[in-house]
Amino acid sequence: MTTVIFDIRRDNELIAAGAHFWCEAHRTAQPLEKQSPDPRYCQDCFDFFMTYEVPILSPKAGRPKWVPVPAPGANETEKTLRGVVEYVGGNMSTVNGKKITVDILQPTAQKTTLGNESRKTGPKSTKLPEDLIRQWASDGMGSKAIAARLKDECRFEISYKTIQRRLQRVLI
Repeated sequence: MTTVIFDIRRDNELIAAGAHFWCEAHRTAQPLEKQSPDPRYCQDCFDFFMTYEVPILSPKAGRPKWVPVPAPGANETEKTLRGVVEYVGGNMSTVNGKKITVDILQPTAQKTTLGNESRKTGPKSTKLPEDLIRQWASDGMGSKAIAARLKDECRFEISYKTIQRRLQRVLI
């Protein structure tokens, strides 16, 4: 004969009779003698959570709803563990806190000062014959053709995308 561990009808009858309570961790009815200071859990589950689970919670995560809360008249061990639970409970992020500024990404190209001149770090600007590029563009030549012609005639190895950006900057 097999023993049924989970039987909701049986559990409801035991709880209705007043001899048992519902343990949220076991998900079954447990005898009232086993109830912990936190009415949601039996003493075994309460001890397990407070000994093994609560100490490894991240202080940044906040206090999860499942964390047991000892009763006000608890012994010293439970009071110490309550301190751990309260420590875990704080959400350290606020609207006016420094966390908001940490999440904002700063631009990668920052201005630096060298001597008297100020320049941007990052890709260096190449001097190109912009008047020639504008003339070829006005003649109807595309950016790929302009890049190829610059390579052949002027010995500039430059991407057609750079030509497009330069032309766009001139037109704006």
